[in-house]
Amino acid sequence: MKTFNSKPTLLVADDDVAFGEIVQTVAEDMGFEVTCVSEGSEVIAYVERLRPTVIALDLRMPGSDGVEIIRELGSKKCKSGILLMSGMDQRTLSSVQTMGKENNLDMRSTLTKPVSLDAIETALTPYLKVKEEATPSQANKPPTPIFNYGLGILFEPELQINPLEKGNIQRVRVCTHWRMDDGMMISGVRLDNWSKDNGLAKGISRMVLAQSLDMVRTWSSKDFRPEIVIRIDDSLLSDLEIPDILANMADQYLVPRNLLGIELEESSLIGKRNTVSDVLSRLRIKGFRLSVNALGKGENLLPLMETLPIDQVTLDVSSLKSEPNYPNNMELEFLYSSLTSVTNHMGIQVCAKNVNSEDDMKFVQQCKFNSATGRHVALPSPARSILPLFNEGKFATPLKFAKIDS
Repeated sequence: MKTFNSKPTLLVADDDVAFGEIVQTVAEDMGFEVTCVSEGSEVIAYVERLRPTVIALDLRMPGSDGVEIIRELGSKKCKSGILLMSGMDQRTLSSVQTMGKENNLDMRSTLTKPVSLDAIETALTPYLKVKEEATPSQANKPPTPIFNYGLGILFEPELQINPLEKGNIQRVRVCTHWRMDDGMMISGVRLDNWSKDNGLAKGISRMVLAQSLDMVRTWSSKDFRPEIVIRIDDSLLSDLEIPDILANMADQYLVPRNLLGIELEESSLIGKRNTVSDVLSRLRIKGFRLSVNALGKGENLLPLMETLPIDQVTLDVSSLKSEPNYPNNMELEFLYSSLTSVTNHMGIQVCAKNVNSEDDMKFVQQCKFNSATGRHVALPSPARSILPLFNEGKFATPLKFAKIDS
């Protein structure tokens, strides 16, 4: 008969007690000595004390999430096998698994919930570990509104053409500009460069986030709950505190995290994936949606999509005008149609931006883009104009807005 010390040991780190008991039952029948922990902040202490053969780790736990735990296990040179299990998509699991391997951890297989007993047994047979999800909830009083200095915010409606998701999808993209002392307005890349040069990138991002979340909270009180997509500067992706900052702010404003989309530039991912994978994975684990602005026709981003935990890709179609007879260009249509087909097959939506004419709209519809933004859809507008637009049901077809001063 085996002694206690002769048994392989399993630490189940999952705040879903019922599921943990299922894993425990299967593992004990296989001959494991099992210990369960439901608080993320206690996992490291259990690992150091027990030195388990396998750690079954949940991605979303109260106290510390799976990415934080993996990062600390890597710094402590943990030798335990790690089995990741989650109800999240495979891209997120793969991203976290890659991060663990980069930290020299023994990352073997992953399990996507719900799972069968046979799947659990198969995963544990080579001595691995598990990872799942749990959503913390906070209901703090919203902070005092921040003075906006020269900041201006407009909201750009996104027209749903061929959405992957079912139901009434409502999404607006946040457009920011800054009024300089001389009255000049800057936005986009120019605003990004100016804010970085002056050390204001993080501060402006927090101001944009605070004002946008406050607007969503106001809209929610009127039964309008759109997803908002906010662009953040790529310099923030190297800040390991950003996921916690965003999560705390969303919770303070009582805005569900799945209503906040974070927009990134492709350039922040290409060639720098080791430095941003941690932040991207934690953003996704915490419930935020991720959107990437692709360069060109998306040809460089496409090979990476299998391992990126993203929900949407946006493509700028303004360059179509340089293509000969583009509304009827079969080769060009095939190229974009193939991209949307492959991307949709991975569960990632594709949005066409800068749809500025009837020909643009016709083309993106032919190529089966999931959604579109641009002048032919609606101009970026103040918050007061957005709610009436959706309430009146006018957003079922492309619109042209009169430009409204902020």
